[in-house]
Amino acid sequence: MGPTIFGCQAPDTGNMELIAHNGTDEQKEKYLQPLLSGEKHSAYSMTEPHAGEPGEFICAAKRDGDEWVINGEKWFTSNGADADFLIVMAVTAPEKPLLERASMFIVDRDTPGVEIVRNVHTLGTPLRHNYKLTGGGHAYIRYNNVRIPRSALLGEEGAGFVGSQTRLSGGRVHHAMRAVGVCTKALDMMCERALSRKAKGELLSDLQMVQQDIADSYIQLKQFRLHVLYTAWLIDKTKAYTREVRMEIASIKISAAKVNHDIIYRAIHLHGALGMSNETPLGEMWMAAPQMGIMDGTTEVHKANLAKLLLRDYDACDDLFPTYHLPKLIAKAQDKFEKVIEEYVA
Repeated sequence: MGPTIFGCQAPDTGNMELIAHNGTDEQKEKYLQPLLSGEKHSAYSMTEPHAGEPGEFICAAKRDGDEWVINGEKWFTSNGADADFLIVMAVTAPEKPLLERASMFIVDRDTPGVEIVRNVHTLGTPLRHNYKLTGGGHAYIRYNNVRIPRSALLGEEGAGFVGSQTRLSGGRVHHAMRAVGVCTKALDMMCERALSRKAKGELLSDLQMVQQDIADSYIQLKQFRLHVLYTAWLIDKTKAYTREVRMEIASIKISAAKVNHDIIYRAIHLHGALGMSNETPLGEMWMAAPQMGIMDGTTEVHKANLAKLLLRDYDACDDLFPTYHLPKLIAKAQDKFEKVIEEYVA
């Protein structure tokens, strides 16, 4: 409930940023202001059942007079069944280069032709809930000749993939922020348990392996939290998603998955049978932990992207040995300071 109370819940926060950056005045008045005030809720409809990679998308929007007509399917549209409106990514120019193929549209949830096929839920939720078309979940949506006015275009035509990075980049920071909160709670529970429970006459907190888990968790969490704060500060400072900012966002998204996994697992392990039960928040935390390495780009994709961005700052060495090869550096220094060395040796 915390994110919703403070207005920083997914997927609304990312959509707020998307409309703020790309929306018309009319769109901001109709959709952004109600989002900010909590009067409306939204969903982001991008991933498709057969692929999550933009180059494979086939859901399309075609012009028909003063309208756009959307046909296709979208998968795992978080909050899609309960949303007041959806932001839909659809291919508008399949013949163009990848970054110019798609556009984004704002579609009211009650528009004729918007069909909720299933309301998919995550691990641990009984399958029957997938057929209840309300109550959270991640909707499998079919767009059947959905007609929307030309004014529903969000941003420039063909700028969907580029524009989406505004949303996804900010969303990744929000995921990292929420991970800080979840891991802080898990560490709090771990410490209370260690001070309250005994094994063979000793408090768990007196056992070195438990102390190691607590110390490792604290260090991971503090380092991660500071990195998230630095990234947020950098965004505020630059007011843009520069290459430097994108590197830090990728870094914290990667870290979020591991820190989340490690700290929650240690907390569950320390709680024993109670940790495996549904009588603490740990079970729900653990079921959600894998999502952090998948949503808004997998850990592997972010690692590859981070490495590519980082490597741009370096140059290859054309010589047989690297620039930091000690014999080479010594020879270079000797050439530069030959007279000084000779005088010193003499």
